Amino acid sequence: MFKKAVGIIALAGLMALGVSSLKAETSPNGKMRFGMVDFQKALYETNEGKRAEASLNAAMNEKKKKFDILRGELDAMKTDFEKQRLVLSGQPLEEKKQALQKKLIEVEQTGASYEQDLGNKKADALKKILTGLQGVVQDIGQKEGFTLIFEKSGGGVLFSSGAEDITDRVIKAYNASAK
Repeated sequence: MFKKAVGIIALAGLMALGVSSLKAETSPNGKMRFGMVDFQKALYETNEGKRAEASLNAAMNEKKKKFDILRGELDAMKTDFEKQRLVLSGQPLEEKKQALQKKLIEVEQTGASYEQDLGNKKADALKKILTGLQGVVQDIGQKEGFTLIFEKSGGGVLFSSGAEDITDRVIKAYNASAK
């Protein structure tokens, strides 16, 4: 995706400089036709994007509940350790300290694991939707005679005069194709 964005930005730069030798396909009326798509908006406004977001939120809430239980156990162990630290000494104190450290490591590793798992699920869901959106954009571009379609939300387009925003059409076409 980064390479595509760099390519689009470079092409836009050439066009902005007025390079006359750049040959591009023109629309049926003979003029170059430009469009823009906000993939960020499209990802989250498609029906599949909304379902993915709801699913990820449910998974996150489930993992948060489990993590909160672990944190509660750790907090209880800390409280117990602080209370008994003054009355225990030697081996029993060292065992409590080691158990507390072990629990802390467990909580940290579990949190990192949950975070990575959710990140992977999100990336997989977004990748699937993004691939579908790219196909829809290509179809619209070919069928409607666009010369070039820019990705609006990726930071490459800072100003556009005359480029048609086709995001809503892309969302609608994607939803229709996903049925």
